[in-house]
Amino acid sequence: MPMDLRALRQTGELDPTASPPEPELVSREHLFELVYTSPEGESYQEQLVSRILDGDERVMVARLAARRAGVTWDQLPTAHAARIWAIATIAVQLRDPPDWVSKWATEDDQLLFSIYDVLSSHDSFFFRGDGAEGGEAANESRVSVHSSLFAGSADK
Repeated sequence: MPMDLRALRQTGELDPTASPPEPELVSREHLFELVYTSPEGESYQEQLVSRILDGDERVMVARLAARRAGVTWDQLPTAHAARIWAIATIAVQLRDPPDWVSKWATEDDQLLFSIYDVLSSHDSFFFRGDGAEGGEAANESRVSVHSSLFAGSADK
């Protein structure tokens, strides 16, 4: 039920029977604006598209990251692993990026992680991990698993 602004103005209170608005759903595709100045002084502006990864694409990110790492993941310094993961994610989740994004995102960490932050936030908001403020609905889990395996020692 929408908020009654007229009643609010007249009484100074909200209608206690009004339900809170439903949170907006986030689309699988998210358009965002990127403005960038390269180290060479070239200015760029582009509207980019993030698309939520499907299961195969998520595996593709992992494969690209592993191939790019060249060693086992646990041998990489943490910062380097984060950089490789961000590059692989951008390569798959960012749809049809212009050449300048592909070039500079692999060289300029500020650009790389700025784009990655948008993609990561899109994924989080899409799967309702946005940590929205509010009552119980904000704290409810989307997934609940109940199994006798987690109840401690099972009778054999």
